[in-house]
Amino acid sequence: MKTSIQPLGRIEQLFNRKQQQIKFQYRLLTAKQRALPSFIVLGARHSGTAALVKYLRQHPQLHHTFQSQTHYFDGGLAKNQDNFDNGESWYRAHFPLRKELAPGQQCFESSTFYSFHPLAAERIKELLPGVKIIFILRNPIDRAICHYTDEKNARREYLPLIKALQMEEQRLSWSLTTQDYRSDAFLHATYKSRGHYKEQIERFLRYFDRQHIKIISIEEFNKSPLKILEQLYQFIGISNFHNKSVTPLQRNQLIHETEVRRYLNHYFSERNQSLYEFCGKSFHW
Repeated sequence: MKTSIQPLGRIEQLFNRKQQQIKFQYRLLTAKQRALPSFIVLGARHSGTAALVKYLRQHPQLHHTFQSQTHYFDGGLAKNQDNFDNGESWYRAHFPLRKELAPGQQCFESSTFYSFHPLAAERIKELLPGVKIIFILRNPIDRAICHYTDEKNARREYLPLIKALQMEEQRLSWSLTTQDYRSDAFLHATYKSRGHYKEQIERFLRYFDRQHIKIISIEEFNKSPLKILEQLYQFIGISNFHNKSVTPLQRNQLIHETEVRRYLNHYFSERNQSLYEFCGKSFHW
């Protein structure tokens, strides 16, 4: 009779997963005793959100969620489950206990999808009416190309870049008509749409006061990282923190075919200008 022997690595993986499940059950049981975030970092996908969060987490007064992203207010990326249906206790379970926070310490979370999801702003307002919002933006042309490259490498995209850009509206039409915000097209093929920054910011302004929203770009951060962090600390309401490890977030302009850049330049030219006027400053894209 043959016996099945699990590889040691597989057993360790299963053990770690079970351990994490037990830890999260404890977090759920103590959910009412846990803090909620005082601010949320919203970044367009491939805009430098993770790197900015890394520096914010190094501030002694700030605590991030134990997972990189909760995907609560957007429901998550899996088609067979909706994180938002898990309720407030599930969301609170991602944050530290209030008794663990020293005076002046704050919690925050981050997302690369909340800014784009049509329902997230209203959901955030309902649970966190006084929360502050930090938007980090990136040149939408470079962002779109980087997004496409990521999808291509993950084998979720089969069209050439120029064709995928030209077909985006057609691919998205059914998702937008049916409000299916978890379709493959909405999650993965929104190369241009995620660069409609003004529309996304305006959606949040329907629920939050302008003084509760801070808008920066990755290009600004690259030029003056310490200055931008100081502005963010002031906006959040915490002490200044001189972080010697801060370096520019590496986001060099991506080289691609002239046809693609010409197409995207034409597409985003008026949108970017409208964004500059709306924000009262130019990002020089």
